[in-house]
Amino acid sequence: MEGEATQVMVAVNESTIKGYPHASISSKGAFEWTLKKIVRSNTSGFKLLFLHVQVPDEDGFEDMDSIFASPEDFMGMKNRDKIRGLHLLEYFVNRCHEIGVPCEAWTKKGDPKEVICHEVKRVQPDLLVVGCRGLGPFQRYA
Repeated sequence: MEGEATQVMVAVNESTIKGYPHASISSKGAFEWTLKKIVRSNTSGFKLLFLHVQVPDEDGFEDMDSIFASPEDFMGMKNRDKIRGLHLLEYFVNRCHEIGVPCEAWTKKGDPKEVICHEVKRVQPDLLVVGCRGLGPFQRYA
């Protein structure tokens, strides 16, 4: 396997404070940590894979001001969410291109724990990096 880039999957999500298209502090931290501690100056030796999992709105009432009168109204909402997720990923892809690290990015919908595990099995990256949300070492590994 000599010459193949090491694939590092980074799971990213939106900021709970600012919302889309802003990345969470832990996502940015995981990304910067990956660049600093793993990639370092070997930009051609790695390929970063960004996964953003969109959690479906459970009650469907995120936009209380909205009026839904047709199936097209719901399609518009789904398209808007997809576009927001793409704008979030755009931050990471742009940063990778600025520094010359090959990358790919995609979104999936569902429970983040299940989707991340499914995507790791499907893609089989060499390494998975996720943010820690400020949890201590015992909470991170529990």
